[in-house]
Amino acid sequence: MAKRRVLSAEQYHQTDAPTYAGTTDGSFKQSANMATVRYQPAHHNPQAPLAQQGQGETLGTWVFNEEKGKAEGLLASSIELMMDSKLAPHATIGLHQHQQTEEIYYLLEGQLNIELHRADEQLQLQLNPGDAHLIRPGESHFVQAGPDGARIIVIAARTL
Repeated sequence: MAKRRVLSAEQYHQTDAPTYAGTTDGSFKQSANMATVRYQPAHHNPQAPLAQQGQGETLGTWVFNEEKGKAEGLLASSIELMMDSKLAPHATIGLHQHQQTEEIYYLLEGQLNIELHRADEQLQLQLNPGDAHLIRPGESHFVQAGPDGARIIVIAARTL
């Protein structure tokens, strides 16, 4: 099996680095050719309270990407991305708001502590393997991995 190349967030998002480096019509993709990106941290937010700014390492493997500037042009639906993400122990994804996308987290391994911000309420919940989290447009969330880290599948879709 080929060793996967890990890119920094800057290498992936600020260059023409491909989401998939193999040849395909999109019907099949081999994991070794998918872009894996190291986020340190994911969704860093210096305007958030210190504990919610984001910290630690998240490795995100981009399975499909239709985000502006990186669109592969493979998906006909409103799906914007699909990722397989691994958060290091206690790593956090900084507090951020979803404007025009809804996003689903499906937890495969570990634990996630989620803080969800809605217009007039904040909800907190711990997810265990097999649990899911939905964030809707206009909502914000902050995510922290448990002591063993976490692995999640992330799917986001545009709601326009």
